[in-house]
Amino acid sequence: MIGPNSESRSNVIQSQSNITSKAQRNATEQDDPSSSEPIEGGPKTAEVAPEPTTTADFTSSVHISPDLTEDQRRGLVAVLEENRLAFGLDGRLGNHDAHVRIPMKPHAIPVSLPPFAASPTNREVIDKQMDSWIQLGVIEPSTSPWAAATFITYRNGK
Repeated sequence: MIGPNSESRSNVIQSQSNITSKAQRNATEQDDPSSSEPIEGGPKTAEVAPEPTTTADFTSSVHISPDLTEDQRRGLVAVLEENRLAFGLDGRLGNHDAHVRIPMKPHAIPVSLPPFAASPTNREVIDKQMDSWIQLGVIEPSTSPWAAATFITYRNGK
């Protein structure tokens, strides 16, 4: 029993912690030395180059190592010519005709999403890009039961 006249012992444990946000730590701590800049990759745009390479200039515009023998050089040029359609020439995008099978789960139900609302300006941008892609053969009209909405993403303020 502990009373006013009795001795009591108490142990007090005191703790202090500093809680910081990730943003605060990023601003005050050193960068992780093992991290690296993100790798850029993936398609950047469907726009063709401002000055398209012509079919006539194709092989002369490709830098071929001077270390190759003449036979190796002729062989490489032959491969390039044989696969000319895979490269963007004469203002069109390169194309490699391939059929890709996308495996589906058994009994998958098609998903068809309605278009997102877009301002008249954005709708004009989307329509212009779609027309360009159709003309270049990147996309084609479809009657598939599967559909996804289109939307604009801006990159570097564009």
